[in-house]
Amino acid sequence: MTRRRRLATLIVVVLTAAACNGGNSRDPSGGSALVAAVASYDIVVDRPARFIVGLYSPDQTRLLAYGTVSVSFAFLGAGDDTATATESEVGPATASFLPIPGQDVELDTVRPQLVAGSEATGVYGAPDVEFDRSGFWEVAIEAKLDGRTEHTTAAFEVLAKSDVPAPGDEAPRTRQALAGDTGVDPEAIDSRAGSDRPIPDPELHDITVADAIAAGRPAMVVVSTPTFCVSRFCGPITDSVSELALRFGDRMAFIHIEVWQDFEADVVNPAATEWIAPTPETDGREPWVFVIDADGVITRRFDNVATDAELLAAVESLIGEPAGG
Repeated sequence: MTRRRRLATLIVVVLTAAACNGGNSRDPSGGSALVAAVASYDIVVDRPARFIVGLYSPDQTRLLAYGTVSVSFAFLGAGDDTATATESEVGPATASFLPIPGQDVELDTVRPQLVAGSEATGVYGAPDVEFDRSGFWEVAIEAKLDGRTEHTTAAFEVLAKSDVPAPGDEAPRTRQALAGDTGVDPEAIDSRAGSDRPIPDPELHDITVADAIAAGRPAMVVVSTPTFCVSRFCGPITDSVSELALRFGDRMAFIHIEVWQDFEADVVNPAATEWIAPTPETDGREPWVFVIDADGVITRRFDNVATDAELLAAVESLIGEPAGG
């Protein structure tokens, strides 16, 4: 992953917004109160997965939060001169607001509202969306806002295949650097650390992925760069995994893999590439969270945004009981 690629991973955030995964936002009516940007990283043909999209005001000073919106999808074409777009549609489906971890958000608020990022930040997610062909698609969003029905669209690409590990795949047997390893820059273990700053979450850096799998321990692996993450989502999601480690670390492994070995030199950690950039063609976007069962098989994954509730539910699925308390 190069800096050029990293800059291409911008997504909807407070006061800054851009399309990711090739998505281009536009306002078809010329007067809509909303603009959209697809926030999903890895959309692959014939693979049901959560679809996430950010919605914000055209001047990018506020974002849509709370409640639900309706999403539907239409095929645009394969993107080359040899293919002709044929009609294909998916949906409509309901997408619910998914807040970034660490916020005190009133999720009981029923109706979508345009708010400042200080009040709520997140995306809308529709579960188990499946696309029947690769190429370029468009999502059409309908939202009830202040008594009006607002519409907006965004384009995105569905891939024919992906090299990013997915549910059902064997997890990479990664041997990443751990806290206290000699000859390793602490910043390469967690970008928040340094020569005068200890690694902030040692409980996420005390066992390798390979050793956790060999021991038959289920695991949650977050691949992120809390300091250098352009989207600003890496820090909150890493903190959420750390909190789960403090609560449930006796029953499963919680692991953080830092993206950057040397940010200034543009060198990515080899351990991170095994997960988010296993081939030169893979974009290498972050953050990601992967859920691994006791047999070393990936059961779930979260791209870009995972809420506290989603991560807690993933823990429950691994330890076989409600995590509560």
